[in-house]
Amino acid sequence: MIKTVRDYIKQYNMILPGDEIIAGISGGADSVCMFLQLIEYRKECEFDLKVVHINHMIREDAGEDAAFVRELCERYGVEFYLFNEDVTKLSQDKGISTEEAGREVRYERFRQVMSSKRSKIAVAHNKNDVSETVLFNIFRGTGIEGLASLSPVNGDIIRPLLGITRDEIEAYLSKKGQKFNIDSTNAECDYARNKIRNVMLPYAEENISAKSTQHIADLSDKMLLIREYIKKETSKAYLLAVTEYEGYSQINLRIFSDLDPMLKREVLLLVMEKLTPHRKDITSQHISSLLDVTLKDGEKRIDLPYDLEAVKQYDTLTVRKSIKDKKEAFEYEIGSDGKITLPDKRTLSVRVFDRDESALIERKTYTKWFDYDKIINCVKVRNRRTGDYITINSDMDKKSLKDYLIDSKVAREQRDSIPVIADGSHILWVVGYRISEYYKVSDKTKRILEISVN
Repeated sequence: MIKTVRDYIKQYNMILPGDEIIAGISGGADSVCMFLQLIEYRKECEFDLKVVHINHMIREDAGEDAAFVRELCERYGVEFYLFNEDVTKLSQDKGISTEEAGREVRYERFRQVMSSKRSKIAVAHNKNDVSETVLFNIFRGTGIEGLASLSPVNGDIIRPLLGITRDEIEAYLSKKGQKFNIDSTNAECDYARNKIRNVMLPYAEENISAKSTQHIADLSDKMLLIREYIKKETSKAYLLAVTEYEGYSQINLRIFSDLDPMLKREVLLLVMEKLTPHRKDITSQHISSLLDVTLKDGEKRIDLPYDLEAVKQYDTLTVRKSIKDKKEAFEYEIGSDGKITLPDKRTLSVRVFDRDESALIERKTYTKWFDYDKIINCVKVRNRRTGDYITINSDMDKKSLKDYLIDSKVAREQRDSIPVIADGSHILWVVGYRISEYYKVSDKTKRILEISVN
């Protein structure tokens, strides 16, 4: 056992001289075994070892675990840190499972204890954990990442026992005469993982193959290599097809459509990962739904986990926080002179003047001239209304404002916020876009209405 774990640590350069190792020790067989293996490894590699124990305050006897781990650390002269955390309350406050809440608080406290740039967190996952996690991910729906479930080294997290099974761990502790605590909740089947551990894998080993756990773990090892290759290719594709903004991402579907089918799914998964705090709630079904949206014509929208939404608009797919609030209506009368502050804080300036035949018509995007004598009603600046239309050519053909905005590929959620200058239902100017042919200044124009938006 000692040689197997030592070789595994060396194979992946988990621990180097001078490192600080923060070991998460619960008092169970796995973590006690890891603690003893780290003690053994310190005999040939000098590193600082600290132990963190989290009392999740779920079981009445949890305090006994803390006392056990404290005594173990005192026996070997290892620094001990205890944190009492109400994981049940934390899960309720955050709206996540107790399992996820427990994981969050554990790693938060591990990092709180770190005091060196060379600090690493040691956790006691073993081959059985790999197999259980792979099956759990498959049942929930997963991709390559879920099959390559647990890696020996993941950033500052190391897993020294990943090369051995739970049976080997318990046999080692029994031979050494080392006691360990048993978490009574592990025998219950209230949680999905416990059902896999206590029912499914034992059944598979008894009725299908005695090496079922080993074979699943071996598959995961192979998928780790495949995952690293796919990650490299995904990063290249992501840089080509995706633009990141603060709080949202946009996918160029013209580039995206040329990607390999596998890379399409991985790029979409990476987009979701960057916008969500917990990857575990992103399933293959969500990725399939996103992929389906990219193939649809016109504008489409779907809801995603963590209050996200995906909106397809023409050649772009945007993944962002859901926009649920409809833009408030606004309307201001425009006089012959003065300024108006719009809801988006832009300023609209107005003046009316007699035309000087030598004057050149303004061609600026945000300053426009109109034939003032053609205006029938009081001119208003507002957002769009049902029945609005605009004159689109010299033949005085009209088009509904809705159709014009669709043809101009204006995103649906932007249409209500675009200011329009209106004479009744007849639109003089869609600000930032075009003006009506009907109101254009001509040789017969005597008075000009000038509107500028800053």
